[in-house]
Amino acid sequence: MKVLMISTVQAFFRQRSGMFFVLMGLLFGFLSGREHYAFVLFFLTDRFGMLYLGGIWLLYTLLCLHFVKNLWIQPEYNFIYNTRLWPASKRVLRFGLMALGFLQPILYYGIYMFSIARQDKLSGRIWPIFLWYILFSLLLVVSSEWRIRNPVLYHSKNKTTFNWPFPRPVSWIYWSVEWLFRERGITLLACKAGAIGVSMCTLIYYNTDHYDLRLPAVGLSLSYLLNVGISFELFQWENEVWLWSRSLPFSVATRFKRIFLTHAIVILPETLIAAKYQILSFFEIMQLYGLGLAVLMLFQVYLYKRGGILEDMLKPVLIGFVMLTLLILYKIPVWGLAGAGLLSSYYLYRKWYGKNESSM
Repeated sequence: MKVLMISTVQAFFRQRSGMFFVLMGLLFGFLSGREHYAFVLFFLTDRFGMLYLGGIWLLYTLLCLHFVKNLWIQPEYNFIYNTRLWPASKRVLRFGLMALGFLQPILYYGIYMFSIARQDKLSGRIWPIFLWYILFSLLLVVSSEWRIRNPVLYHSKNKTTFNWPFPRPVSWIYWSVEWLFRERGITLLACKAGAIGVSMCTLIYYNTDHYDLRLPAVGLSLSYLLNVGISFELFQWENEVWLWSRSLPFSVATRFKRIFLTHAIVILPETLIAAKYQILSFFEIMQLYGLGLAVLMLFQVYLYKRGGILEDMLKPVLIGFVMLTLLILYKIPVWGLAGAGLLSSYYLYRKWYGKNESSM
């Protein structure tokens, strides 16, 4: 069962992480809570609301079916047909659990709808979502059962009828971001979900009363720090995956600039959300953006000295966040903290990166 979930469900979310990342940005970055609430009320109160909802969920289920069909005909997935050796009842149960794994997004949305229905005393209108859950789960189970009973053991990839007219950019930054989407999609999705959630909560609370810049500075610095998982993956990409890049004739300043620009792209979504709420001035947003870049670059540079696994880095990150919070609360200007952090990261990068190379 574990192999089935990892090889199929986890592969789906990893390969479709870019799509989920864009959807998450649209749903939670540009739609407010009031608009989400209005959508749920429409589905619950409109005469055909639940049919519209079922149609949207059906499209998502068809996407899952298409993925399973194309995945299981690949030569490296021939082992999946050994599931025919399971008893029928066990096979249906495990395919059902796999279907629930695929349907996680709509399951979570159903929980949100149920909470709104109870709040507005519309619980009597929520029952169709359980029907959709059963039907779509059965659709995935039946499709999976049909696929293993009709195996495709020899499959050659067809040539695509459409070729993108533009070549892939010759850019280290582009390759790094592309690698994140392709190979570390789940890490990217999880980190961005947490970071965007903390950013939204901070800005909503900031808008409830008159506060100075220290409140969003603390909240958004925590939000930016939640990207340390992505920063760690970028370190792994440079130092373990793309090993030969260390022997290329680039200066330390050029390497630092590449890492700096990559992190600047990574934390753009949280910054755009801060701009979307329109409660901070452009100068304040840029100060917070610079502070976020500073804390992430200091973490990235620290990896060149310490290395190891991400779990060992969490204690220094926590200590650093506490120290940063104290500095912010003592009314040290945010732009000063950001500038000092960026200059320190560049100095330490030159120091520790050169030390790393000379010891190799």
